[in-house]
Amino acid sequence: MAFSNSVELSYPVEEVFKLFIRTAKRDFPRFNEENPVGCKVNKKVGAYSAGATTMEVEITGFVKNELYQIVSTNGSVKYTSTYEFEVIDENTTRLTLIEEDEKPGIFPWFNTLVQSVLFKGRVRKRFIYFVERLEEELERYRSNIEKNSKSRADEEAKIKAKAEAKKAKEAAKKAKEEAQAAKMAAAKAIAEAKVAAEQAEKAAKEAEAKSQNIEYVNEEVVVDETATNEGENN
Repeated sequence: MAFSNSVELSYPVEEVFKLFIRTAKRDFPRFNEENPVGCKVNKKVGAYSAGATTMEVEITGFVKNELYQIVSTNGSVKYTSTYEFEVIDENTTRLTLIEEDEKPGIFPWFNTLVQSVLFKGRVRKRFIYFVERLEEELERYRSNIEKNSKSRADEEAKIKAKAEAKKAKEAAKKAKEEAQAAKMAAAKAIAEAKVAAEQAEKAAKEAEAKSQNIEYVNEEVVVDETATNEGENN
């Protein structure tokens, strides 16, 4: 007997498969991320029967973002669960669970009829419960991503603000240093201008004094020449 149940989830197939596998691999201590086919574990299960029983569960099919299959066995009892992931669009995934039950009995036709009724009901309930838990995981995962994105954005904003504040502080320090340097340069220029003015004034005075001395000497020469001429005339 095989029963199929499907549901459409408003999440990308990569996200659905990732969360599905994260939950599924908890049952397998030696789960191989690359190729888990062949991984086995003994587990108490009660989804297929009235009471709990221990079964060997083996991963028999795995295609990333497409397929996950497990086979549960206990003696002659065998259950196959196949999970198929189908892309509807970039934000929608159809998840289908196909459950197959193989259980021999003394009266095959009677067992098939009874098992069909009981097994179908349990499979449907199990699928509903499974989807509810998966959607909770997806919602939690999406919420955490949004929170982390916000926290990351806030942290990046803080880092950026801190960097800009540091840059502004360095720019202010540089401007202050440049202003101080300009002030010192201006003071130096004023001092140099003062010295130059003093030197110019001194040079002017020296030139004036020198000019006066020349005039004095010339006057003496003129006087001497006049006296000589008068003596000669006499």
